[in-house]
Amino acid sequence: MTTNKVDVAAPPQKSPTAEPPPKASPVRLLVLLGLLVAVIGAYAYDYFVARPGVDAADKKIQEFVDARNKLGVKEGALVTPADIHKELNMQPTKVEKHDKEQYEIEYYCWWDHVPLINMRRHFISVVYVGPEPRRFSSHHREFPPAEALPVDYSTLKAAAEKAAKEEESQAAPAGAKESGSSNEGDAVPAKEEAKNKEDVKKKE
Repeated sequence: MTTNKVDVAAPPQKSPTAEPPPKASPVRLLVLLGLLVAVIGAYAYDYFVARPGVDAADKKIQEFVDARNKLGVKEGALVTPADIHKELNMQPTKVEKHDKEQYEIEYYCWWDHVPLINMRRHFISVVYVGPEPRRFSSHHREFPPAEALPVDYSTLKAAAEKAAKEEESQAAPAGAKESGSSNEGDAVPAKEEAKNKEDVKKKE
């Protein structure tokens, strides 16, 4: 007796349903959008506000100083920090005072006190020299060069004195050696003279 095996069709397997992509957090989108707006705003401020502001202030200081110099010593007065503050209609962002060397530097930053940017982008420095109230010396775009600052004569004097002492200390051993050699040279004739006297006495 034979039996025929009938293949039973397997039930169809269910395909895994695709999970929907996670929805972006609205907070994250707002943060990214805020950063983008801030960057665009910073570039716009730097190009349309800070740069023209520095150009205008630089020109205004130069014209004011030139006009004051044309007045001469009798009619015109020295340009002081108060004059620059009034002319620019603003106070300096930062002031570096060097009372020992009798000068100070004012910095006008169009990025105000924003860290890492205010002293790197669009600012003016003004150098004043002399006793209080100090007088205007020069102004510069960004940091003043070394030649625009007064020379510290006390430092130069101390360096010169130090070099002179070093020269004296180096010359002293050489002088002592020469005096020693001269003494040795004088001692040789003295010995010969004593020997000659002894020979004369023996002959006598």
